[in-house]
Amino acid sequence: MNEKYDFIILGSGLGGLQSGYILSKHGFNVLMLEKNSKLGGTLQSFRRFGCNFSTGMHYLGSLEEGQMLNKIFRYFHLFDEISYKRMDDDGFEIINIAGKTYKYPMGWERFKKQFLEYFPGNEDVFERYYYLINRAIDAQALYSLNHPEGNSDLGLLMSGAYEVLKSLSPDIETRNYLAALNFDYVGEKEKTPFYVHALVTSYFIKSSYRVVGESDQLAKSLAGSIEKMGGKVINRQKAVKFQYHDDKIAAVETHTGDVYRADNFISNIHPANTMDLIEEGKIKRLYRKRMKKMENTISSFTVHLRLKDGFLKYLNHNYQYFKQNDVWYPSYYDEKKWPEHFFFHTPPITENDDSSSCAQIMTAMKYEEVKRWENSTKRDRDPEYHIWKEEKARKLIDLVEEHFPGLQDNIEDMNISTPLSFRDYIGNSDGSMYGRISDFNNVVSNYVSHKTKIPNLFLTGQNLNLHGALGVSLSALITSGEFVGLKKLLEEINNA
Repeated sequence: MNEKYDFIILGSGLGGLQSGYILSKHGFNVLMLEKNSKLGGTLQSFRRFGCNFSTGMHYLGSLEEGQMLNKIFRYFHLFDEISYKRMDDDGFEIINIAGKTYKYPMGWERFKKQFLEYFPGNEDVFERYYYLINRAIDAQALYSLNHPEGNSDLGLLMSGAYEVLKSLSPDIETRNYLAALNFDYVGEKEKTPFYVHALVTSYFIKSSYRVVGESDQLAKSLAGSIEKMGGKVINRQKAVKFQYHDDKIAAVETHTGDVYRADNFISNIHPANTMDLIEEGKIKRLYRKRMKKMENTISSFTVHLRLKDGFLKYLNHNYQYFKQNDVWYPSYYDEKKWPEHFFFHTPPITENDDSSSCAQIMTAMKYEEVKRWENSTKRDRDPEYHIWKEEKARKLIDLVEEHFPGLQDNIEDMNISTPLSFRDYIGNSDGSMYGRISDFNNVVSNYVSHKTKIPNLFLTGQNLNLHGALGVSLSALITSGEFVGLKKLLEEINNA
C-alpha cells in the first residue's frame, strides 16, 4: 500500500474506535485494521434464532444527563441514532446470596435507604463506605473528567477491596451486599484493589441503562463517523508483524501480505498479543516479559436462549445468584462444584418490551477447562468438546431453573459460548472477560502505560486501567490526548 497514514490503529474495540474518532476529528489521517469480519471487540453482537446477543456489553452505567459516560457518549454522538433503556430505579440488580434476595437500587440516596432497611443501625458503616468510595474516585481525577495532574491517593490505591470492606463491618452479609456487583469486575479477595470496586460500583449505582437492540450499534456509529471524517476502517485484516525504520515502527503487515505504513501506531489489542508483533531485539526484553506474563481475569461460559413466546416477562433488571454466602466467586471457584453462580439477563429488543423471548445466562469459567481444545477452531472442534459444553450448559440451566421454574420446558433453542468462543471473538489468549487483572499487591509492576518502549507505538483499551465502557473510554482519552492535548480534549467533552 503506497498511502502513508498519520495513525494506524490495530483492533476495533471501543478504545480503538474512540481513539480513531478523536484523532480523525482533529484532522489526522487514520486507518483502522480489524482481524474479524465484525467490528467492536466486546461491543460485538450476533444474531441467533431471531435474538440479538451481546458478546460483552450487557448494560451501561453513569449514562444519566450530566454523568460521566453521558458526557463521553454525547461527544461521540452515540445518542443520535441509538436508544438506551433505563433499568429499574428500585433494583437494577436483583441479587440472591445463599437464598437471601436483595435489591440494588439506582442513586446513592436510594441505595443508602435500601441498605439501612436491610442492615438497620449501620449508618456509620454506610457513611464510612460512601466516604471511601468518593475518596477513591477523587484519587483518580480523570474519572470525573478532570485533568489528573498531581492527583493521587496511593494509600487507598494500594488497598485491597476485600480488606477495606472487612474493616467496615464484621458482618459477612453486610459486606456481601456492598460487594454484590463483584461479577462486573470479577474481583478476587487476594488481588482486587479497592479503587476498582469503588469505580465500578459507583458507576452503576449512579444510573444503569441497556442498549436497545444490538450492542454493535455503538461500533457501527463510531466507525461510520471515522469514515465521514476521512478515516478508513478495514476488517478481515489481522496484523501479524511490524516493519521498522531505525528504532521506530514504519509499517504493519497483515495475514494477507498487505503492508500499511504510518507515522504512529496504536494497539487496541491485548499488550501480550501486541508483543507478538514485535521481533526480538526491537523492544526491551524485560518489558516484553512483563507484558507477556500479566495475569488476566477469569473467562466466562454463556448460554444464549430463545424462549417460547409469553413464558418470560421482560426483566428490566439483572438477576444474579451466588450459591455460597460469598460474592467473591473467582476466589473460591471450583470446577468440581461448578456452577455456583449465574448472571441472568434479558436484552431489550424495543424500548417497550412487555415479554422476552431472548435471554442470556453467564457465569465464570477458567480457561484451563477448555485448554485441551485450544489448538482447534470453531469449525474443527472434536465431538468431545461439543458433548462437554452441552453437559455444562445443562448444569447451568438446572441451577437457573431453581429460580425461574419452567425455564427448561420453555427453551426453543440455545447457543453456547465457552472461553474458547470468547478468545476467538476478542482475540486475547485465554478468553479473559476483562483483560489483565488489577492487583493491589503489585501496583507498579501491574501498571500498563499508554506509551510503550517503542517511541511511536501506543496502547489503548481495557488493559490500561479499568475495563467497561467508562474505563475503556478514558483509556482512549489518555492515548489520544497524547497528540491533541488531554486538557483540550477534556474541555471539549465537558462542553459537548
